[in-house]
Amino acid sequence: MASTDESSAHVVGTTRWLRLETITYKTEDGVEKKWDRAVRTTKSRNPAIPDAVCIKTCLQTDDGDMIVLVRQFRPPIGKYTIELPAGLIDEGESIADAALRELREECGYQGGVVKSVSPPLAMSPGLTDENVALVEVELPKQPAKGKQELEGDEEGRGLEVMLVKKEQFREELAKLAEAGNCIMMCVWGMAQAF
Repeated sequence: MASTDESSAHVVGTTRWLRLETITYKTEDGVEKKWDRAVRTTKSRNPAIPDAVCIKTCLQTDDGDMIVLVRQFRPPIGKYTIELPAGLIDEGESIADAALRELREECGYQGGVVKSVSPPLAMSPGLTDENVALVEVELPKQPAKGKQELEGDEEGRGLEVMLVKKEQFREELAKLAEAGNCIMMCVWGMAQAF
């Protein structure tokens, strides 16, 4: 059976949010190999607690149910992305509380009710040990929001709340991609289900 020797981690470099490590692992036939990975420095010691939350939610409007997305500039890829609202879980914070806080901070929506929480899910397992919980939140009817002013490290990224009609989800994402936006993988996958 393949396995990773966590004690073998050699730190290559560290920043405030990330640590680059080279680890040793064994293949199924017992051959030892090396792999580089990015590790979140904010990772909980409890493996049941994910690093972050992604929030799947719809806003009830007079025009029907609208899927809530965010468009923001992501420096690592040098593009604007179309994503689910998301963010890191603060120390001691529950998954549900983190989801409701991020929805309020990024999108301005309050009064949501958490309907479901996934187990920790891998986002890019070939690159990082980061994992997230997909949290489904039900929002009460309320006015649509536009551009949100963020603070601290998030300031100036131009985060924009986007509302997309469920019935037009796939078509709208295709248009956004054609316009040069990078679509988050799970958002594209979610659209294929509609």
